[in-house]
Amino acid sequence: MPICTTCTTAVPFLYTVYESSYNLRLEQCPNCPDTFADPYVEHDSLTLLLDLILLKRGVFRHLLYNRGSEPRRAISGTAVAPPQTEKEKQKMRRLTILRFGGPILCVDAFIRWCHLTPSQPSDISPWTRETMNALFRTFVGVSVETIAFHFGVLCACYVVLGIADRLGSRHAVSDIRQEFRFSLIPLTLFYSSLTKLFLLFLLTIWRPSSGPAPISSTFYGFQLFDDDNREWVVRNVLGGMSAGFGLRVVLDSPPLFTTIIIISGWVVKTAASHLVSRWVGGDEQMGEAWLAYSIP
Repeated sequence: MPICTTCTTAVPFLYTVYESSYNLRLEQCPNCPDTFADPYVEHDSLTLLLDLILLKRGVFRHLLYNRGSEPRRAISGTAVAPPQTEKEKQKMRRLTILRFGGPILCVDAFIRWCHLTPSQPSDISPWTRETMNALFRTFVGVSVETIAFHFGVLCACYVVLGIADRLGSRHAVSDIRQEFRFSLIPLTLFYSSLTKLFLLFLLTIWRPSSGPAPISSTFYGFQLFDDDNREWVVRNVLGGMSAGFGLRVVLDSPPLFTTIIIISGWVVKTAASHLVSRWVGGDEQMGEAWLAYSIP
């Protein structure tokens, strides 16, 4: 059953279709006065993408819980399609994970390859056999790290949610928790990673100039915003915060629980990074650079 993107109350329908598929009326949430249950039904893909980068709760709830919901039909004589079964929904989520996760892994691998590979002279083609092999190894390494991180998060979610359900067994379960499925976790992590990848892509294109050194912030001897650590901060600190935000939306849980889940995913990802660092880098120096860029 779909939910309201504002208060997460379950609603029977999100919109009503009349004479044509473009003639529709959004349904109002019974719990929110003068508020549509899901205004993202009428928004295009570009708006959804921008709101995902801006980490808005409503677009996460729309994509995870409401996407593909059947509308109410007010056309006489029109056959109403039966609602999707849970098995069909699970199949669609897996297909969405593959279609959405594959391009994200390719973009992530290209961004990390650009950061770890030193710039070559302009008179030499960058697409040599060696660089293509390095790009392939980077893609494999990024895939291993991503799978390890998702596996650690899924295991931590299973444990943390089990403990939370036992502690709160006497309280009523919210509508968003009733609609929760573990197949939503990988989708949430992929959606929340768009903010990190967008900023990393900008840092890859617009490198800092060789002019005066920028003002940096020093914390216990560690410069957070200098040229060497800027990508690390975006990938790990901002990436962890955005992933935690997405998990809070899908799990409807306190920040402490999502923090524990993200740290558990980081631990598994760090172990996987150590396993593939030497092979991905090709030598000890590049392997150390991979670890310095990958692990929190």
